[in-house]
Amino acid sequence: MAEYNRPTSEAEFQNNFKQKKPLMNPTEAFYESARCLFCYDAPCIKACPTHIDIPLFIKQIQTKNTEGAAQTIFNANWLGNTCGLVCPTGVLCEGACVFNHQNIMPIQIGRLQNFATHKVIDSGKEIFKVGKPNNKKMAIIGAGPAGIACA
Repeated sequence: MAEYNRPTSEAEFQNNFKQKKPLMNPTEAFYESARCLFCYDAPCIKACPTHIDIPLFIKQIQTKNTEGAAQTIFNANWLGNTCGLVCPTGVLCEGACVFNHQNIMPIQIGRLQNFATHKVIDSGKEIFKVGKPNNKKMAIIGAGPAGIACA
């Protein structure tokens, strides 16, 4: 029988599951959001599978409305926090950023998304309201992002 080795300490656990890129601090988020051109046709939205209104949430971060930015993200994608961590932004929204055509580093949309969602989650504010029970049954097929969000 295979032996399962658990991390023996909190430090080892944290090391094994640390984020690839650290969260932005408020100053970094402000300056990064200030770089956005807020394009009229917003190629970043077209490239986003969940069609998050990226220019809107970036503008909300720039105006220090982090809660509004998180709400914009979560309204489009209930798993906005998780997707901000694992989404391949380099080939999606950041890959579509107009700055790529000018040889300028694109807006770090994924990191801005993480900043907004983590800030609200860490504050303990209620993000979603639970509806009233209706005694109806339903089935969810699949355990991907759509199935988990539906559950």
